[in-house]
Amino acid sequence: MDAERVLMIRLGHWVAASYEIEPGYVASGYGYRYGMSQRELVDSMRMWWRINPKRVEYEGIQHAVAAHRGITRIVVEIGDWIGPQNGRWSFTATPITSGPVHDKWVGPSGRRIQFKRGSQNPVLYWPPR
Repeated sequence: MDAERVLMIRLGHWVAASYEIEPGYVASGYGYRYGMSQRELVDSMRMWWRINPKRVEYEGIQHAVAAHRGITRIVVEIGDWIGPQNGRWSFTATPITSGPVHDKWVGPSGRRIQFKRGSQNPVLYWPPR
């Protein structure tokens, strides 16, 4: 298990909207808002990114971390890839709520992440090389 390299997903502000992630499963929105449920957060971070799943696998990345306003909010284990849909991919995700991976990336109240100034890509291979 490599807790060193992850997909870092920057979430913007919450937008309430229905998005189908998997056939028959619809998420209630995307982004981040205080008080959102763990399920809403996981759904928001795992859906419809311009990403190359083969690169993720090649780099040996097994986890994704969601951050909002420079604070990590959750870490998940990446499962199967879904898509593409209009050139974008989603993935199944299992939240990690304790243990060394959780402690490294989130801890009890999130970790501060310093993003490179001017970077606007919401999906980053972290830490940058």
